Amino acid sequence: MRILFLFIGEPHHLFHALPIAAEMAAMGHSPEIAVSSADHLPILARMADIYPDFRPQVRILGRSGPAAIARRMKLGRNPRIPTLIGALPYLRRFDAIVIPERTTTAIRHFLPRRTKLIFTPHGAGDRAIMLDPRDRHFDFVLVAGEKSERRLLEAGTIRPGHYATNGYVKLDLMLRMQKQRGRLFDNDRPTVLYAPHFRRSLSSWERFGPSVIDWFRRQDRYNLVVAPHVRLFADAPQAAKDAVMALAEPDKILIDLDSDRLFDMSYASGADIYLGDVSSQVYEFLAFPRPCLFLNAHGVSWRDDPDYLFWTLGDVLDDLASLPGALDRARERHGFYAEAQRKRVAESVGGNPLGAARRGAEAICAFLEKARR
Repeated sequence: MRILFLFIGEPHHLFHALPIAAEMAAMGHSPEIAVSSADHLPILARMADIYPDFRPQVRILGRSGPAAIARRMKLGRNPRIPTLIGALPYLRRFDAIVIPERTTTAIRHFLPRRTKLIFTPHGAGDRAIMLDPRDRHFDFVLVAGEKSERRLLEAGTIRPGHYATNGYVKLDLMLRMQKQRGRLFDNDRPTVLYAPHFRRSLSSWERFGPSVIDWFRRQDRYNLVVAPHVRLFADAPQAAKDAVMALAEPDKILIDLDSDRLFDMSYASGADIYLGDVSSQVYEFLAFPRPCLFLNAHGVSWRDDPDYLFWTLGDVLDDLASLPGALDRARERHGFYAEAQRKRVAESVGGNPLGAARRGAEAICAFLEKARR
C-alpha cells in the first residue's frame, strides 16, 4: 500500500502526525511525506534528531500551477485549495492519505474510491470546533482521549469501526524531545506563560494583552513568556509585531510571535504557571499538572458549558485587577484543582502519552489491511 502523510497547513501540524509516519516506517512500511512549503522543512529536520532512522521521501507541493499563481496574486502564503487542486494527479496515486487538517476533505470526491482519507486531529481542547461535519468525509479518525471520543460519537462525526483512541501524539513526541531543552530564564523567579488564542471573538489579547505585559514589566517577582497562537500575528503588519516585540526585557519578559518554539512545547514545559483564555494548549501544559489562570475577556457565562470545561481547572479572572493576587495564590490554590487536572488530561489526551504515535500507526495499518481484504 502507498501511504502519504500530507501537510498543507501550518508547519506545527507536523508534530501531530509525523511521529505516526516514523512509527509506520519502523513497522516496515514506507510512508511518503508531502508539504506545502519549505517552511515545513526545519521541523522535518528536527524530527530527524528524534527518529534518526526515519528518512522518508519528501515532496514540496505548490511550486507551480494554481498554488504558485495564487501566491503571485498574494492570495496567501500557502493557499490550501489551490495546492490541493494542483497536486491531484500526485494525490490520486495513494491508497491512503493521512492528514492533520480538514481542508483536504474538499477533494474527497476527486480521489479514487480506494484512497482512504485518515484524520489525525491537532489539538484536544474543549471547544465545539472539534465537532466539525467535515469529519464525516474521513474513512478513519484517530481520537486522543475518551472525552473527544464521547463528543464525536454523540455528534455522529465518527462511527464504530472507523476510529481508534490512541492518545495525544504530540505529547508523545514532546516527552522524547524533553532532554534537549534548556532553561527559559537564568534566574529563580517563577515563570508565567501567557498564551492567548488567535480568534478575536475568543481571545484575551485585544482587551488584556498589552496590560498583562505592562504589569509584568513593573514587578520583579515573576518572569513572563508571551507565546500566543501563531495565527494571532500571522497577518499583522510588521510595525505592529515590532511594537509588541519591543516590550520584551532580557531575563524577565520573553516575547515570541512566530518561532518554532511556539509549537514544540518549549514554553509549556518550561513555565510554572499558565495564563490563557480558550487555547487547547492548556492540555499540553497540564501534561505535568501545575497552576492555571484563565482570563474571561468577553464576559462569558462559562459554568456548565462543555466548551469551557478547562476553565474548571484553575481560577477564572474577569479583570486584571485580580491578577496579582491570583498569581500569588496560584501555587497554594493548585491543591483545589490538581486532581481535576489529572482527570481532565486523562480524558482529553489519553492519560500517559508514551506510545501514542505507535498506537496510531498500528490502528491505521490495521484499518487499511482490513479495508484491503
